[in-house]
Amino acid sequence: MTLTSLQRLRVYVGIVDAGSVSAGARALGITQSTASTQLRQLEVEVGSLLIERTGRHFAPTEAGNVLLAHARRLIVVADEAVDDLAKMSLRPLTGALVVGATTTTTEGSFLPATLRKFTAAYPEVTLDLRVENSTTLLRKVFDGDVGVAILADEVDSPLLTVVPLAPEEQTVIVSRAHPLAGLSGDSRTLRGSVVLLREEGSATRRFQESLLESWKIPLVRTWTLASTGAIVSAVAEGLGMSFLPRVACQDALASNRIAELNLDPLPSPRPVSLIHRNDRHLSRAEEHFLALVADGIPTTTHSQQGVTP
Repeated sequence: MTLTSLQRLRVYVGIVDAGSVSAGARALGITQSTASTQLRQLEVEVGSLLIERTGRHFAPTEAGNVLLAHARRLIVVADEAVDDLAKMSLRPLTGALVVGATTTTTEGSFLPATLRKFTAAYPEVTLDLRVENSTTLLRKVFDGDVGVAILADEVDSPLLTVVPLAPEEQTVIVSRAHPLAGLSGDSRTLRGSVVLLREEGSATRRFQESLLESWKIPLVRTWTLASTGAIVSAVAEGLGMSFLPRVACQDALASNRIAELNLDPLPSPRPVSLIHRNDRHLSRAEEHFLALVADGIPTTTHSQQGVTP
């Protein structure tokens, strides 16, 4: 395979991941006409139609899906080769660092501070922070789309290296007008309450559901919102109560938009971990990022044993 063919594969993967030629071109930093030309040339080279376009429908063909899987692997191997050659030289660190993170881990001080230190130390590295819920993030780590990720969730897989970080403290929040605002109570005092939950697939949602199951609030009702920020705003307006990481609520608590409820028993802290695949070649950028993580918080690196998601 020539370097030209490899570039066409990069364009093809970028188009598929972005969902359209125009979006793929923007993500790759090239013109739409260049992306279209590269795609057509690749289709001629492999002798197959790779993407089916019918009205609003845009998806890889059967041949396109086969090539897509191989293309991802080829790109990874090519990038590893370039990175290994870079390690042999003493040139400045360049390239890209892709870090995945769940929403609440970006709201604390640790991840932003670590990324700030990284960008200050390696200004020629492009940072790509991808914020997803834990289910999506785990899938991207296993698929190789994200090399390293920080998530607030229980992670149990023999295929992953898991680095425990400082856990997330949890709190119960209500509106300032709630009769129990700032007071103590138990599940019986919350009879008939509306509890606001994150979306399905979120580790926060699973944690919230486990608390509901243990507390057994009588006649509880649940509503779903798609972000912690939306939940905090809804709680402030008196639409319900919720259980969230303290870091996600700290600004609203400090400004007295919401109040805490000392519910018995209090929610336990939630584990936070940095993960990456055991069998994945770490780039120089990823190695330096992991070193900064290790310097920032005392950790013990180990491979968790369990069932692969």
